Amino acid sequence: MVEKTVQTLWQDYHFLTKEMLKFLTKQDMELFYHLMNQRERLQTSIEQTPDDGFKISPAGKNLISEIKQDSQAIIEAMQIRMGSSKRQHQVSKAYGAASTTAVSQMNWKR
Repeated sequence: MVEKTVQTLWQDYHFLTKEMLKFLTKQDMELFYHLMNQRERLQTSIEQTPDDGFKISPAGKNLISEIKQDSQAIIEAMQIRMGSSKRQHQVSKAYGAASTTAVSQMNWKR
């Protein structure tokens, strides 16, 4: 197996981050979580690979800045998704309770 440089690993990490955002936007959560798991494994590789000054180089700083922006966009999209899911759950729960109450209070005798 050919060892990748830390720069290549960071570029792969950036690619996976962009793909995560793309599939989150498409609401393909299965693929989103699959990509997230890949990115976590890649993070372990990055931590175990000597940096050789890449993170402080102009190219490294630029790439990491882009990753941070994409990661922030993922966080914001997840917060929106979670808020929407929470609202849907609350509406569903309220509707379920309201319809149960309405049915139990019906006068079934005519």
